[in-house]
Amino acid sequence: MPLSKAIQAHIEFPSTQTHLLIGQVGINRAHPDYYALYLGNHILGGSGLTSILSDEVREQRGLAYSTKKVALETLKNFRNNAIDPQKLQDGKDNIIGGFALETASNANILTYLSIIGFYELPLDFLGTFIDKIKPISAYDIQKAYKSLINMDKLVVLSVGATK
Repeated sequence: MPLSKAIQAHIEFPSTQTHLLIGQVGINRAHPDYYALYLGNHILGGSGLTSILSDEVREQRGLAYSTKKVALETLKNFRNNAIDPQKLQDGKDNIIGGFALETASNANILTYLSIIGFYELPLDFLGTFIDKIKPISAYDIQKAYKSLINMDKLVVLSVGATK
């Protein structure tokens, strides 16, 4: 069920950094926009230090992930503007190139089998995953984000010391 309003919360924790989580109620894996959101999330922030969010927050501004204003602006820009074709290709290449490593160990295979069972995914999920990522366009990602990400109804949670 979608949120009716934005939620902002802070959890006090004695640390030198504040960690920031931004999100919304998700969609299920059968949703037609699942793979577009998966790739978009990877490009925006899921690919670690090569992500748009990392570039905006750490590289461009020399800051840490605790910068809420920059993170929200970056999400808004990602949602509302076309993705750079190179960033799209880099995101696809990173997911596709790393997928073999995701299933390289018995533990990882067991994890994926559990996911397949829990979410009632098709048995060929692992065999078709890459084929579902390859055709996604920048337009597909932007359409999914505009349709499903409501900037006025985000959960913003920070964990760290109050400054």
